[in-house]
Amino acid sequence: MLRPALFRPVLFRPAVTRFAPSGSVRPRAARSRVVPVVVIATGALLLGLTGCSEPMPVKPSATPSSTALPAPTGDGLLRIGTMFPMTGDTAASGAAQVAGSQVAAREIDSQGGVLGQPIQLIHRNSAGDEPAALADLTARAVDAVLWDAGSAVRPEVPASVAPAALLPLNELVNGGTPLAAGEDFAQRLRMADPGLTDTAGGAEAYDGVIATALAAMVTGDDGAGSIETGWVTVRQGPTVCTSWGECLLALSEGQHIEYQGITGSQS
Repeated sequence: MLRPALFRPVLFRPAVTRFAPSGSVRPRAARSRVVPVVVIATGALLLGLTGCSEPMPVKPSATPSSTALPAPTGDGLLRIGTMFPMTGDTAASGAAQVAGSQVAAREIDSQGGVLGQPIQLIHRNSAGDEPAALADLTARAVDAVLWDAGSAVRPEVPASVAPAALLPLNELVNGGTPLAAGEDFAQRLRMADPGLTDTAGGAEAYDGVIATALAAMVTGDDGAGSIETGWVTVRQGPTVCTSWGECLLALSEGQHIEYQGITGSQS
């Protein structure tokens, strides 16, 4: 399978574009939510637009504030480590977060992956031997670590996962605490893990994986520095998108995106 063509980063002003009612992306000014597109429908949309099953080329671009992109340090394979509670009182939320991240990874991989490669997820227990878990993720050369949506990151943790990017999922929480998923998304979570007893945190984990993958796509690199820059960039553009397929379409058209996903806007 051909890999998507990569372009040198370019600077441009985001254009405010209006689409027909059946379009996939909306300018931020509207601020209205787009109904999330399920993976099968999105795949069909991309196939119709590209005429083949190859992933859509995306132009790496600087941030809307014209900040220069970091030098690429990735190896072309996005590895995401997770630190979710798998034992103890919050284990049910940890299971939901594992399921949410897996749902996102499968959706991305079914549409060509990131930079033409499938995502690697490596789950570790944040409620167990934390230093050992973090050391293992570092040894496995993960590019980013998603931190439990239900807890804050302690000041000493970022140094423990360096050089990987540490991405706290509580940044995606609306209302202060992860809430149970809506019925449609809860069904997707239970398809990944039929034994789930709670769905709180699943949406944040799903959005965290999508946002991390989009960060690699907009920078054209899976290195930690690029992921950290892109993690901010993909959530502050003028064009709102709510699914992987919508966001890829917007990026392929040169738009700066605000990924809102399942959890919605964090602004």
